Amino acid sequence: MTFLRNLVHNPRKLFLRRAIFQIHLWAGMVVSLYVVVIAITGSILVFEDELTSTTLPAHLSAYDPDRVASIPQVMQAFQQAYPGARVAEIDTPWPVIPAYRLRAVSTVNYEFNLVADPVSASLHERPATWVNWVHDLHLYLLLNSAYGAQVNGAGAVILLLLCVTGLLLWWQGLKNWARALKIDLHRNWRRINFDAHHAIGFWTLAIVAWWSVSGIYFGWYKQFSGVVNTISRLQGMAPPPLPAPLSSGNQRATLQQILASAQFASPQGRLFGLSDPSLTGTLVYAQMDLRAPGDFSHRDIVAVDTTNARVLTVWHYGQNHSAGDWFMWSMHPLHFGTVWGMGCKIIWFLLGLSLAILSATGVLMYWNRYLCHHVSKQTRGSIAQATVESFD
Repeated sequence: MTFLRNLVHNPRKLFLRRAIFQIHLWAGMVVSLYVVVIAITGSILVFEDELTSTTLPAHLSAYDPDRVASIPQVMQAFQQAYPGARVAEIDTPWPVIPAYRLRAVSTVNYEFNLVADPVSASLHERPATWVNWVHDLHLYLLLNSAYGAQVNGAGAVILLLLCVTGLLLWWQGLKNWARALKIDLHRNWRRINFDAHHAIGFWTLAIVAWWSVSGIYFGWYKQFSGVVNTISRLQGMAPPPLPAPLSSGNQRATLQQILASAQFASPQGRLFGLSDPSLTGTLVYAQMDLRAPGDFSHRDIVAVDTTNARVLTVWHYGQNHSAGDWFMWSMHPLHFGTVWGMGCKIIWFLLGLSLAILSATGVLMYWNRYLCHHVSKQTRGSIAQATVESFD
């Protein structure tokens, strides 16, 4: 009964709460800088497409959907300019990013990026920009993509631990719980910082917890999918298996035939991106957007055999049938907040900044409670020692 009474009215007396506080404190201190970096870069990447458009060459032709050069024209210009090289991926122009974007590989396996004029198909080399740097920092911490994603996944696990322990610490008793929902600006700055940490933590708990879960998903996609599939069978979010064996031989269909097959398989779709348009392998994937261009949440992903332009599979991404489908599908849009218009982007941008503020206020609370007293004590001791030595 005493435990329950303290839990309801005065949880600060509980040893369990003090233990949870220590876990929350040291986990927060360990990842404080990491959280600030991830939060700020994530906020910036909400507007990644808009920022990317500002890095395009200034002399590109104006985007006109009725005058866009075809992918075969772009590939012909590429082959003339870079004989022997290949294009690993090409993205088509759309209003937000009005240019073709190519990820190419040289004859010595050096990867480089190009931009093609949307009308003339003329090519321009595109060195890495600050937007690319922010993208790689947020997703991979500037590390190898697979390793960086796993390190981010580990950070997401700690962030999820902070969410759980923070919710438990937020409860200050039956009489005081409402006080932890707001910030009293009439108090001193230490109390305002304390209130800000509690209030921001409570009001952003749901989305920060989701960012944590989706961060774990990005770090260990296969394992995460397996767990979800065990609980609720994945149907729409499971890519269809490719038929085996695929066609073999040196024969190649034309790029135009492959594009026509993809469009026939997804008549309502608009081609957004194509893998391996150089046709060096036996398979290409065409991303056919079903809604607004660039809306990756609903698209057909068409696998086409490059030897005969035969459609192998069509993955209707976004057609969800089970709870597991909806859960897995929600990972991307709820993590990045980029598919529901500018209003949602602004909200996600502010939420990302609030996570950085949450981390900063937590560090400041630790300074106010412990570090400043320790530093002050050490400083006084040093002064006293110096005074004694001056009289010796």
